[in-house]
Amino acid sequence: MLNAFLALAAKLTDKGVALVKATVRRTGFTWGFRSVLWAFFGLCLIASLIYVLLPIPADHRERAPFQSIRLLDRHGLLLREVLSDASGSSYPVTLSDLPAHFVQATLAAEDKHFYSHIGIDFPAIARAAWQNLKALRVVSGASTITQQTARLMLGAERGLIGKIWTTLYALRLELHLSKDEILTEYFNRVPYGNQTFGIAAAAHCYFQKPPSQLTLAESALLAGLPQSPSGYDPFRHFEKAKRRQAETLRRMLANQMISEQAQSDALAQTIDLTPAKRTFLAPHFCDYVLQTELSSDTARASSVTTTLDLPLQLECERFLTDHLRRLRGHHVQNSALVVLDNHTGDILAMVGSPDYFNAKIDGTYNGATATRQPGSALKPFTYALALEKGLGASSIVPDLPLPFQIAEHEDGEAERGMFFPQNFDRKFHGPVRLRQALACSYNVTAVKLLEWVGYENLYNRLKQLGFTTLSKEAGFYGLGLTLGNSDVRLTEMVRAYSIFARGGRLLRERSILSKQYAPFDTLYAPAPKPTKERYFSPEVCYLISDILNDNAARRPSFGPNSVLRFPFAAACKTGTTKDYRDNWSFAVTEDFTVGVWVGNFDGAPMQNVSGVDGAGPIMRDVLMYLFKQHPNRSGFLKTKFDMPPAMRIVKVCPLSGDAICDDCPMSMHEAFIIGREPKKRCSLHRKLWIDTRNNLLATPNTPNEYRAQRLFEQYAPEYADWAVSQHKPLPPTAYSRLSDSLALAEHVESAAAPLITYPKPDMIFAMDSHLRPEFQAMAFTAIAPNAATVEWRLNGERIGETSGDRHRLIWRLQTGAYRLQTVANGQASPVVEFAVTD
Repeated sequence: MLNAFLALAAKLTDKGVALVKATVRRTGFTWGFRSVLWAFFGLCLIASLIYVLLPIPADHRERAPFQSIRLLDRHGLLLREVLSDASGSSYPVTLSDLPAHFVQATLAAEDKHFYSHIGIDFPAIARAAWQNLKALRVVSGASTITQQTARLMLGAERGLIGKIWTTLYALRLELHLSKDEILTEYFNRVPYGNQTFGIAAAAHCYFQKPPSQLTLAESALLAGLPQSPSGYDPFRHFEKAKRRQAETLRRMLANQMISEQAQSDALAQTIDLTPAKRTFLAPHFCDYVLQTELSSDTARASSVTTTLDLPLQLECERFLTDHLRRLRGHHVQNSALVVLDNHTGDILAMVGSPDYFNAKIDGTYNGATATRQPGSALKPFTYALALEKGLGASSIVPDLPLPFQIAEHEDGEAERGMFFPQNFDRKFHGPVRLRQALACSYNVTAVKLLEWVGYENLYNRLKQLGFTTLSKEAGFYGLGLTLGNSDVRLTEMVRAYSIFARGGRLLRERSILSKQYAPFDTLYAPAPKPTKERYFSPEVCYLISDILNDNAARRPSFGPNSVLRFPFAAACKTGTTKDYRDNWSFAVTEDFTVGVWVGNFDGAPMQNVSGVDGAGPIMRDVLMYLFKQHPNRSGFLKTKFDMPPAMRIVKVCPLSGDAICDDCPMSMHEAFIIGREPKKRCSLHRKLWIDTRNNLLATPNTPNEYRAQRLFEQYAPEYADWAVSQHKPLPPTAYSRLSDSLALAEHVESAAAPLITYPKPDMIFAMDSHLRPEFQAMAFTAIAPNAATVEWRLNGERIGETSGDRHRLIWRLQTGAYRLQTVANGQASPVVEFAVTD
């Protein structure tokens, strides 16, 4: 506006001079220099009048040049104050926020005629001029509060020209604003020293209190500072500040603003200065808000109320730090954590690293938004797609040493290759129910299911859920996507997991509740609404949540009392990447989603720290703290998730997953989407009549005293080798011939020789380069009818002896070519040749 006025004045002046010259030429009248000068001054006066009459621009009042940003938690607790571009601290107040004695002290110290002059105090100007003339130097000023406010709003420099513009702008303020409005602008802008602008920042800086709680003595001290903020700085020049305070109190008494007793009491009061400490809490979360939510806030909010729950945040930081201290011997340095409110999407806690100021661990790096590989943590979304496509929680999935085709990438080119996934426990579990496969986080079953549903579908679904790190085409990740060969962010993982608590609806996370702008307008952030579209059906979400809450289903992998077991319904999942470089743990309740990552920012591997050992305990501590803080939340009052109405419970066979048959020795309850209940009855369990003398199938000729009915498990052909290796009760395939005495003799003679059942001839085993050699072993198995003991020989040397009904010997893997043989009852088994490679 100042530039506009200068341009206007110049234009008017040029036009005025031109008009005068034209008049002179027409009339032939010659003006003297004095006449031209008066014309010029007249034009300037007209321009000044126009300038004063112009309204005050809105942006002059909305933005203070020294305004800082205060980030608050959801309870109003200060997290951080971000200084302005001028490195100043300032936040707005209203006149009603200030005690009357502070306003009076300011008027006494700066402008006692404020409410009676028009923005210019002519008697004060005369007085100051006389005093300065007598002293032959500047010893007194006559700027009114209105003029000071004008200078602060314009940012005008001191000097004659600055004085002229601030005087004109002061008249403009007086014309368009009330006295109280001008005083409010002054109290929000005037400098009080130590990088504080405005009384609110000053009261906090010097006394750690809001201005409404200032005493008369404190008010008089602060009211005297604007005359010379550095000269009267109470931290460095306390005695000078006290003398200025006494002068202010004297003026208040002289102007009948206070009584002599009040003056005496104020002078006697001890001034307890409390230097303000810069609050710097939840640093990674504050950085996140500033970078993602406020970077484009051109209006510059003075106060931002965030979604963070500071008490919860501090507990989360403590849990994380304490647990990392216990993992110090396992080469673990970093961890990150996010807690989300499932109903609102509010980020309640965010920890980006254990120590923001520790440069040795890159502490300022925010692990909550960093990209890392998720390991098994993406498996629930693969299983959700399988359930969506028609499988049930009791559907059987093969966990066998199966080969899969994947895309291998070298130098940017893709080549087809074969992949043999292994489980974390280095075992294969044969036919497993989908429920157990997910609960135990088996790798082979996850890859098999993704092969069935299509890795493109998982890729597309993850993109729909907001994963921004899937920057390559689906084929780049292939089947390995379900095992975590992509990069993810913890914030995005938590968002994706939370859909299981909302029946498949996605809700974007929120970090800001409201913003306050100067002067005092508050803008409330709209609460995000879940998408109308369901990315998974409520029934599928229930099944995934119920499986991940099933402690019995995950017992084979995690044991009965792992950190994933809670006294309330909580869907828990862990993830561990290759070489223990990253591990994760997630928990979803009806109300909250908690996500934790543990690892090292530099990608260095940890030492045998899995998701259940590293991230799991932190996740448990956080969730149990939420449970104690919100014991009456509905999600904490139930041990099972609410089942949707479109589902029903059916009894199934635990081994086959089908409806129970008459031969099933046990049953279990399983939830199914109505219409998808198993129609087939179990065919795995079969009761057969056998000849007890040789355990072969009985014939009509078998004497009754040797006939017995026994229960067998009849597996599909693809599970035959696995069933033998696990010594399952497989049904005999031959009929007994013991009714013939010759056949009996032949059988006894042949039955004396033992037989090696594992390994099979010509098998080749490979050593795992990522697993310590002492942890790599295999089991030799054999059958030896009527033999009490079996001797094992490897390459002709005795390596051990077994006894009992089942013969099983553990042998540590070593590279080489081998010939394995057993001896029982003086009879040797056929030799089995196998090899172990690097």
